[in-house]
Amino acid sequence: MLLSVFHDEVWLPSCANLRECTMVGYESAWRCHIVDAFGGFEIDSITAGMIETWMAGMPRGAARKAWGVLRAMLRKALRWGVSSVDVTTRVRGPKRTDHQPRVLDARQIAALLRGFWGHELEAWLICSVTLGLRPEEALGLEWSDIDLRGGLVRIRRGVQWISGHEVVVEPKTDLSARELALPRFAVLRLRLIRHGGSGRLVGSLNPGQVDRRYRRWCREQRLPFVPRENLRHSWATSALTAGVDVAVVSRALGHSSIETTARYYLRPDVTVLKDAQRLWEKAIMR
Repeated sequence: MLLSVFHDEVWLPSCANLRECTMVGYESAWRCHIVDAFGGFEIDSITAGMIETWMAGMPRGAARKAWGVLRAMLRKALRWGVSSVDVTTRVRGPKRTDHQPRVLDARQIAALLRGFWGHELEAWLICSVTLGLRPEEALGLEWSDIDLRGGLVRIRRGVQWISGHEVVVEPKTDLSARELALPRFAVLRLRLIRHGGSGRLVGSLNPGQVDRRYRRWCREQRLPFVPRENLRHSWATSALTAGVDVAVVSRALGHSSIETTARYYLRPDVTVLKDAQRLWEKAIMR
């Protein structure tokens, strides 16, 4: 079977229950990188050499995404009896980039929160930066999700902007549907901000509008800035630096594995490493 036929008749129907944003990414990889290279080939005629040569001609980021989609297609073809060989076991995929997103430290987070005092996005920012929410989770947060008496926030949905329209999505994983605790200062401030308000914390703003207003205000007020998605990273790294156990941080982030938290967020700075050495030295020098 030609890979293009498998894509149209088998792969796409099997992906019907996936998130729309996931399908947009899959289809982008297929359209931009895969179909021209392999669409006209019989699946069993695709070799490891062909795939590695193909990946070598792309930037690493694009190659990783395209390879991920192609690998998933070829493995499904094997499982469903369309293919007789798993060529993916013979391919060395692109190396994972050691990307370290820019984050804010505790002092910068405090300055950012002070700078948004009274701003229309203050409630959104407080929850984003104190709870380690994914951008889509923060956008989907409603006042009814926040228990200001108990200081708890329920994560039940996300809001994404896909191909020019808004999409409300379920939590990314089972562990993403979680209940989080707000710090005391956030509870007190949100009580003052709410004023009986209802609906989403961002009101009627769509994700693009939130992003532009957040960026513009940081620029105009010369506030510490990281992209919206890095507010989550900022909370996680500052919490770990402050000594919060990695298992607790993992649960708060809604990760399925502590390994994910450790891989992407556990990056102790020099001060923390020096403190660790002092503790170790004290133990052996008794």
